[in-house]
Amino acid sequence: MADDDHVPSGRLKRLSRLAYLAARTTGDLIASSARRKLTGEDLPHEDLRKAGERILATLGELKGAALKLGQALAMDPDALPEEARSVVARLLSQAPQRMEPEQVVEVIRSELGKAPDELFASFSPEPMAAASLGQAHAATLADGREVVVKVQYPGVDKALENDLKNANALVQGFALTGTKTLDGRPYYEELRKSLMRELDYEEEAAQLERYREAAVRYPELVIPEAIGDRSRRKVLTLTRLRGPQLLEFIEARHSEDERFRVARLLLFAIWGPFYFARLVHADPHPGNFLVMADGRLGVLDFGATKLLSEQFAAVYRMFLEENAAGRAHPDVGPMLKKAGFRFLMDDEEEGFEFCQKMADIVQRPILQETFDFGSDALITDVRRVFRGEPGLAIRIKPPAEALLFYRSAVGLAQDLRLLKARGPFRAVLAEVKERGKT
Repeated sequence: MADDDHVPSGRLKRLSRLAYLAARTTGDLIASSARRKLTGEDLPHEDLRKAGERILATLGELKGAALKLGQALAMDPDALPEEARSVVARLLSQAPQRMEPEQVVEVIRSELGKAPDELFASFSPEPMAAASLGQAHAATLADGREVVVKVQYPGVDKALENDLKNANALVQGFALTGTKTLDGRPYYEELRKSLMRELDYEEEAAQLERYREAAVRYPELVIPEAIGDRSRRKVLTLTRLRGPQLLEFIEARHSEDERFRVARLLLFAIWGPFYFARLVHADPHPGNFLVMADGRLGVLDFGATKLLSEQFAAVYRMFLEENAAGRAHPDVGPMLKKAGFRFLMDDEEEGFEFCQKMADIVQRPILQETFDFGSDALITDVRRVFRGEPGLAIRIKPPAEALLFYRSAVGLAQDLRLLKARGPFRAVLAEVKERGKT
């Protein structure tokens, strides 16, 4: 079967499908909002479910960068109404547009030289989950160990490449204006390299081991083991971790204490490896965390980890240390300049003031003994400040490596908001600092 038979890869076709999706979904949500205002309904209208299902169906067919957009929508508290976002998040874990069993066998045979029934004591042809680049199958090894076999979608590499070409055309168009503030080429290249690296499952296995080393001081975290002789570029076999995904945990409406317990582990998973080893897990959506029966947190999907430069990490380590002590740094702008930020304005102090304004918002969780992510408008307020002065904000240029760092930090904040976590987060940062001392 040809690669293109499973994932549509034509540039224009993919672009037109996304444009159609945006138009239809926007129409549905506007109609639903108007109807709810007229009727006073509290329950989600059927339009919201239809919008969620349409998003899933289209992105599930396109996969690649398009399905990653769906994951972002499911995490973002401001991108969609809560009801539609919940629908998208639930359905994203239900293996949209699955490969046919014979396609799965073909990929595994091509990569590993044998069919699944020759490589595994048991292998389920039905996927247990799906992601943007591949789907996961339950299996067992000859020694009885349970494993998960990630199999990459045929043609998704071409689809992802064409998504990136569509994005590059826009980026290059802005660059041709000759205006430094509109030149997004370094950020595009950082994102391109990260996404293309995710296509190489052997590289993901190596990143998994780097994350394991970076998280060594956190026994509360469980990282799966990659099975080397059952893994190649498009097939990755990992020991299986069991437990509900974070989204399932959220929907179970646990007690405040239990939600904070899991929130603490999420902070360990993101800030622990960063503080100890300059490494960030840059894809912290709820599907990549499992709440295990023994109280530990399972961490999955290491294709988007990022090792930060010492120059950049040193500044943010210092911020973490200050925050752990309950202090908000008074000179954020000059420190960011040391981290590699560029301020493309005549009056640099104007840029420093803007950064301080943003920092005052994001440091709220450490300025009080107990902070409530469920009720605080932290993410919304950050966006409000950015949108209030877009001409100024766009002239502040972080180094390209900041892209994945902020993806990690913002993703964590969104998880904590979805979790409605409330507790002493400053004390957790102090714990991260203490464990990270070398």
